[in-house]
Amino acid sequence: MDEGFRSVSKLPAPGALSRARALLLEAAPAGLAIPFDDWTSLANICDTAWLAVARRPSAATARVARRRLRLLASAPTPFEVFAAARAGEGPMHLRGVCAALPGHEAAGPLWRVEAQTDAAGGRTLIEEARDFLLAVGNGGYVYVLSKGGHLVSTAPLRLGDTVSVFGYTDEVPDRTGLASSPHGRGGFMSAIRSGAELPLLLTHAR
Repeated sequence: MDEGFRSVSKLPAPGALSRARALLLEAAPAGLAIPFDDWTSLANICDTAWLAVARRPSAATARVARRRLRLLASAPTPFEVFAAARAGEGPMHLRGVCAALPGHEAAGPLWRVEAQTDAAGGRTLIEEARDFLLAVGNGGYVYVLSKGGHLVSTAPLRLGDTVSVFGYTDEVPDRTGLASSPHGRGGFMSAIRSGAELPLLLTHAR
């Protein structure tokens, strides 16, 4: 299991953010889970499959965008359904409260995204995250594997925040003691992670 990651990337060109905003305004369904109160929060998903913004949009790319955006407007998957799924299924939508891994209750954000200017005047996007638990319905917990994921928010993610998480099902060896609960399965616990096509996506719940 990875317990965290740090990524540094260039900020997308202003035109890419404008195209992303236009695509969302045109194609996003009602009830979109992501509260885009600040359009710069789109920066770290502009070049991912969640919101691949072509310079020359077409009807085909718009259809793909609508299909993926429909997932971001879907109701959360019940924990029992998620926990019963085979590894690799998804992407699915979970909603819950951020909780610390045992022994990792230190203060500080679980996930944050910052734009910085380097010595040469270039603008970079720095994303830092660590694994955590998501407390979901009926006393269940899901291990959030942060590596490769993206937070769509200019506000950091902290313990106690309610979030929507979109990702693929998995299982990890239980190092938390939660596998002894009714939801544990043979020393393993449910996890959610990035997939080969779509990275893990998180947002503060409305």
